[in-house]
Amino acid sequence: MPFSAVGDRVEVRPPTLADVEAYREAVTRSHHRLADFAVPDPENLPAIVASQSAVYRSFMVWSRDPGREHGLVGRVNVANVVRGSFRSATMGYDAYDPYAGTGLFAEGLRLVVGLLFAPEPEGMALHRVEANIQPVNGRSAGLARSLGFVHEGFSRDYLHIPGPDGRRDWRDHDRYTMLATDWPAEPYRPHPRRRTAVLVSGLPGAGKARVATALAAELGLPLLSADAVKVGVAGSSPPDVVGVGETLWRLLADSPVGAVVDGPWQARDADHVQRGLTAAGFDPASVPEVHCDLTCVDTAGPLALGPVVTVDTREPLTPRQLVAVALRARVASSSP
Repeated sequence: MPFSAVGDRVEVRPPTLADVEAYREAVTRSHHRLADFAVPDPENLPAIVASQSAVYRSFMVWSRDPGREHGLVGRVNVANVVRGSFRSATMGYDAYDPYAGTGLFAEGLRLVVGLLFAPEPEGMALHRVEANIQPVNGRSAGLARSLGFVHEGFSRDYLHIPGPDGRRDWRDHDRYTMLATDWPAEPYRPHPRRRTAVLVSGLPGAGKARVATALAAELGLPLLSADAVKVGVAGSSPPDVVGVGETLWRLLADSPVGAVVDGPWQARDADHVQRGLTAAGFDPASVPEVHCDLTCVDTAGPLALGPVVTVDTREPLTPRQLVAVALRARVASSSP
């Protein structure tokens, strides 16, 4: 039967009108939990059955040994199905009492994800599945991570739904994703992160700190500043550029996402910076440099190891300049 699977303790299949009584009992008994993040309706199964289509599918998870209970472990909805070059969908799910927390729903959800990636007609032949979860719903996020879904991003005001406060409002969501090429996945696998680095150079007093802070905020990256680590370089007056740099490179190497690195480098420090970037896992020729230039006094010049954007810091960095530099950094970090 298409869209069906059997596991050790549960089985998965599409909903039918024969499920109405079990569904009504399951949703009613679980209302106290589900109402924190949804609008549970114990009477809407006929509408769900009637809505089944190529762009919206539901999967019911049933216990293979229900005993005297209703047997309905949970429901998974797959919506917003897009074919063509995208082959993607979003997934939502509810676990029902008395089965929540027993591991049965996790087994069923694993079977459902397998069906989403399975070839047609038995499955949906998708490439990508996304679960959008409110940040306060740690239990659902933990379930997604236990199947190997990874946190891919954050969507502000994503859905107009209830929250734990009981009010309908626009709710932020975290995006957790799985690709067919990654399935089956290791539980709680590490998040694959793209590492990005940007250098901010210039003479002391050239306004580097302001530029570096703005870039770090735009890119969502840590800020590593020479000024912040000078205290770790004993006996340096003026600060030892090499000593400060070595600390920055170690911090950059340890960062799983990279960083905006702000230092008092001049053209003569190019060899040192090149070695540091290489040791931190970056190709110096691909790392953008923002050179803060007080044109009337600056004779230091940029490092020029990679793409250079010179900013006249006698005037504030414009939003357009900031975004242009940030986009150049993203392009460089995406290059093979």
